[in-house]
Amino acid sequence: MAAVATVGTLWASAAMATITQGDFSVFGFFETRESGQWGEGSSSKDPSPATFYSPTVTSKFVYPGQSYGMTGGSFDFNHWDLAEARQLADVRPDYHMVKNYKFLGRFDTLLIKDADFFAYYRPWYDAYGSIKSDGRQEPNTDVVPYTSRTLQAQYFKNDLREWYAQLNFTDNLSARIGKQQVIWTEADALSGTEVTNPVNATWHGVSSAESPEDTRTNVRMIKLNYILPDFYKTANNELEAFIIPGDFEGAAIDVQEDPRNPWVAASSLGGGCPITTCGFGGLDTPFPVNINQNGQSLNVSELPNGGGYHFLQSMVWVPIGPTVYPPGKTKGRTYGQFYDFIAQSIGRTPSNSLENSEFGVRYSTLLPIGNGLQASFIYLYEFRDARGSACTNCGLGITGIPGTVKVGPGEFIAPTLVRTPRPGVAVAGTLFDVSETDYRRNNFFGATGTYYDKDLTDIVYRYDVLYQPDHAVGVPSFVSPTGSAWTQFTRWIIAGDRPTYIPWLSKQHTFLTAQYTLTWQPDRPTDAMFASPQGGKNREIQNVAFLAATNWLMNGQLTALNTVVWDIDDNVGYLSTTNVYRYSRNVLFGLNSYWFLGRSGRFTDPDLFSRSQRFNELEFTFTYEI
Repeated sequence: MAAVATVGTLWASAAMATITQGDFSVFGFFETRESGQWGEGSSSKDPSPATFYSPTVTSKFVYPGQSYGMTGGSFDFNHWDLAEARQLADVRPDYHMVKNYKFLGRFDTLLIKDADFFAYYRPWYDAYGSIKSDGRQEPNTDVVPYTSRTLQAQYFKNDLREWYAQLNFTDNLSARIGKQQVIWTEADALSGTEVTNPVNATWHGVSSAESPEDTRTNVRMIKLNYILPDFYKTANNELEAFIIPGDFEGAAIDVQEDPRNPWVAASSLGGGCPITTCGFGGLDTPFPVNINQNGQSLNVSELPNGGGYHFLQSMVWVPIGPTVYPPGKTKGRTYGQFYDFIAQSIGRTPSNSLENSEFGVRYSTLLPIGNGLQASFIYLYEFRDARGSACTNCGLGITGIPGTVKVGPGEFIAPTLVRTPRPGVAVAGTLFDVSETDYRRNNFFGATGTYYDKDLTDIVYRYDVLYQPDHAVGVPSFVSPTGSAWTQFTRWIIAGDRPTYIPWLSKQHTFLTAQYTLTWQPDRPTDAMFASPQGGKNREIQNVAFLAATNWLMNGQLTALNTVVWDIDDNVGYLSTTNVYRYSRNVLFGLNSYWFLGRSGRFTDPDLFSRSQRFNELEFTFTYEI
């Protein structure tokens, strides 16, 4: 979706912002962005305190109280909150350093016929964290104000995103060396074959509010292109290959996990069935790390409602005490104990060595089918899609605390506290949840391309297919004690583009784009769950579609993109509008919005639409091009 928006924005921007001096040119702009979110809601009921039971003088058990409930949603326009106050720069220098085998016009390069050096520098600062020291964290969650280190990590970016040399040896052979992106897909969103550059969604959410160019994590690599001659009635034959010589930048999408941040991923945590109904630790039960420092159960069925970054301000309640029956009642209350919680990972990311290099190859051709079928065949061998699992082989010494007891796969209870408990709240010890991550190079097989049907529909059709033999999913402990498994993964995308003249809407053609995405996991394990960041149950077949319309209005000064995205299985989605108005040669104004609609509280929502209904956004931008 964001790719379509990018095209529209660039159309409005044209190329008037390029400064050229001889062989050196620079394109760039300065921008300010301010946005607010609606739908966050407020408390819906008063809290209740924890209750205690002491069957003997030396024993004490507890039953958690209940914290505030929550309201809000798509149509709660009464509660607005600041979400963004960002100032950014975008600077892209380009130096044509080799012409006709001459470096700087003086030195003979012998082999390099032509060469350019390109860089993309994008620093930004968001005042949100400085204005709101507690961020957006919910009340009664024991929020800890931002530290200077956290502010630097989340709201200051000094990012040289790309730098590479484009070397052309002949008209057919070229190389690109440096930090760069590999964009081989023909899909606009949810592409299966876009694997190489992991997505960084730690700022501005996961729903395409930024262009893909600005969310991909660039990787240092050597990429070769060779144009082959036409043969067997094929044309436009090209072979591309790259090697990433030890530059691990992540195995999957990187999402924001800090509940204080306005762009925290709206991930579901477990199910929505109460422990009293479904038992403790079942597939449908809520996330167990849900007790605040007052001994009250929080609404943490989703990550934004959690108690602190990585739940460091949260406790666990374990029902290991007696069951007390009130007089004349057949249903009793089971008491338990509180434990501090520490999530500990012992996995190590791959080192940046040549032994951990990654590879990819693509062959592209124009096949003699109809008006010409453009096809690309892709193979990747990369450290993507790591599998996290409970450390089943870890011993008692993993915590480093004497008296540690193992209570489950990767779960240990130690007789020590990580923080001073509040008066009146008894804490028995600390629960350590120890996990490990299997980072390994996986195989990815893909095909993508386009076909222009000019005879019947005047539509450019696009397709994108991925097959992944090993894809990591979460599973219940009765399926695997590690809590995870490998499964096959496929993604099938069909899309179409068509310019259509709608006279009552615009004097120019409306550019329509539609895409349907089907994800199929043929051997999905029983009761499989999404690995992070989505959480929740995982369907064997998932269906998502979108329709977008781009218009150029007011003599082309205003570019408007309107999109509807819908998860067909969960009956959730969002509407978005992105508008750019060119006020003058160098000044542009923008007004954008994202409105999440449909069923709320879903636990089978792979794209987080349902739980993003408290994160609807209205954004204003002001851009000055240099």
